Amino acid sequence: MAICKTCGTKYSKWTTPVSAKEVCATCFEAELSKERNAHAEPQENVLAPISPVTDVERPITPIRLSSFIPRTRSRVVFALVMACYSVTLVSFVSAWAYVAHVRSPPRAFYLRGTHVISLLIIAPLIESLILVGVFELVRRARAPAIAQVFIAALFISEMHVWPWWPHAVIVLPGFCIQAASYLYWRERAPWKDAFWVLVSIHALSNVVPALNSIGYAIRHA
Repeated sequence: MAICKTCGTKYSKWTTPVSAKEVCATCFEAELSKERNAHAEPQENVLAPISPVTDVERPITPIRLSSFIPRTRSRVVFALVMACYSVTLVSFVSAWAYVAHVRSPPRAFYLRGTHVISLLIIAPLIESLILVGVFELVRRARAPAIAQVFIAALFISEMHVWPWWPHAVIVLPGFCIQAASYLYWRERAPWKDAFWVLVSIHALSNVVPALNSIGYAIRHA
């Protein structure tokens, strides 16, 4: 029998491990447990979970008007896209006018320009020239860009009051797009190039109204 130097109890050397130095089996296991815990703590720190890089929150980029501009320098593609935007917005406003029970346009509205040349060539040239003139006057007054766009669009829209005044409100978004397109190309090219882009957008936007007017004239001739 031997006496444990840690707790002072008697124990049998035959029941304790050889590596136990004058301590009982209970005290020997307690010391082993402390050593195991001391070695386990650094391993836990090393294996601590690290948040992956993909979990980092990225800032949300706001949607701007420039996001809808075609990513190309082709004037043809630009004119086609802007004409589609113009037709879409005009159709949207026209649908809301129908929902609001706005009175239907008179017959003179459909017969005012059934000639294809008038709708697709003469009107785009003259109206675009007037829009550019108003735009340049406001630009020389050093008005903000948004004022240049809206004043030019409002001026040209007022010319569409007769013979059906809601038409001026319906076409206003389309002329805003045309004025904004002119501003876009005016800052990147000579004004003549910007003018012809504007004429192209106007002519392409008039394709649908031209077809509607011609169809109405044929049915009611």
